[in-house]
Amino acid sequence: MTQLYSSEVVLKNTAEAVIVPLKGGISTLNKVYQALIKADVDPVTGQCSNYDYIRQQIVQAHQLLEQSEQTASSGLKSLDENLERLTQDEGNLEREINHTKNTLENLRTEQASNEKLLRDFQGALELARTNLNSTKQTLQDQENRKHNAEIVTGVGAGLFLIPGVGWIAGAAMVTGGAVEINQSAHAIREAEDEVRKSDTEVKKYQCKVSEYESKISQTRRDISEKDDKLKQTHEEIQKVKKQIESVAEFQEKMRSAVHLLDVLSGRASVAEHQTRRFILQEPVMKVMEDVMKATEKITGNELLYNNDMPKLLNQLKENSQRLTDICASENSSKNKTT
Repeated sequence: MTQLYSSEVVLKNTAEAVIVPLKGGISTLNKVYQALIKADVDPVTGQCSNYDYIRQQIVQAHQLLEQSEQTASSGLKSLDENLERLTQDEGNLEREINHTKNTLENLRTEQASNEKLLRDFQGALELARTNLNSTKQTLQDQENRKHNAEIVTGVGAGLFLIPGVGWIAGAAMVTGGAVEINQSAHAIREAEDEVRKSDTEVKKYQCKVSEYESKISQTRRDISEKDDKLKQTHEEIQKVKKQIESVAEFQEKMRSAVHLLDVLSGRASVAEHQTRRFILQEPVMKVMEDVMKATEKITGNELLYNNDMPKLLNQLKENSQRLTDICASENSSKNKTT
């Protein structure tokens, strides 16, 4: 599997790689112009004396620019791979965010249930505590009555007036009180049991509510982080698309230059005596200027200036103008003689 590098690294490596053969190609084109300027031309045939050297330089420039174009093609392939990976990452993140949002909704639903159950058990605990306190009070009242009955019985037979019942002997009160106390003690144990159970459930759901609050907070953070990452990925995709546009434009301009040099070398082999004329007829300077503009988009000014590219292009312009002037002068001389 091909290792993927960041688009910035790919673009930087591509820029540095295309500059070397491009610089060589422009330098070689300068040699072509200089050779044409200095060449002796046969007055009859118009053939340059150093034709073989000129054609050799054209072929070399063609090879160098072709190498630069192929390097751009390789960089473009790497950028396309990066774009594909980023697009996949974007899709995965969108799916993850949707899944996490569903998880958050489920957590909120479960939390609502936990909070309701907590409220229910808190109510049950409050009721159980009230019931326990009431049962304890009943037991206290029963113990007080039993104690009073025991005092009376210990002094002598006595009668107690019980509302709705009538007069009851103290001994009967002592016996009945013991039964009631046993029943109340049992009721207290049951009430205490109910308090413990309700208290356990309250603590259980307090923990659940706290746990789900943490889960919900963490899930929200996860969504926020994924949203940020999705935004960054989208921005990176847009950036890579622009980088691909720039490299593709450079490749297109370079192909035009390569094609032009291919045409020049082909024409030279057919009509050697027209060397100067066909160099001027073809838009060499226009093509190379387009190449330089496209190069700047992927390399930036600093890399171009560090490699003296503007200086080389200016030399090419100057040489092109000098050759134009020479040819114009020769044509003028021919017209005068004729």
